[in-house]
Amino acid sequence: MLTNERAPPAASPALLLDTTWTDQDLLALCETILVETMMSAVDGRSCDRTRAEAWKWIDSDDEQPFGFRICGTALGADPDELRSMFRQQATRLGLIASHN
Repeated sequence: MLTNERAPPAASPALLLDTTWTDQDLLALCETILVETMMSAVDGRSCDRTRAEAWKWIDSDDEQPFGFRICGTALGADPDELRSMFRQQATRLGLIASHN
């Protein structure tokens, strides 16, 4: 549409990063990362590289922010138990033959 009105200026990247994250926001992010990555690990539509990277993340004991251990713990789960249950369920359902 042709008008004399101008679109509002786009927010600068610096302004987008200047956001206050609540504890609830961080928990939601942890949950999303955890669920999406675990789904990618067993999704036949994921390429081999994506599945391998997902399993690498799941198997990692890295204590970096948003690592598997941190995300699982933040959501109230024992990361070792979560990892084991997920691997057993994926194997039982035939989504993975075995892992490692």
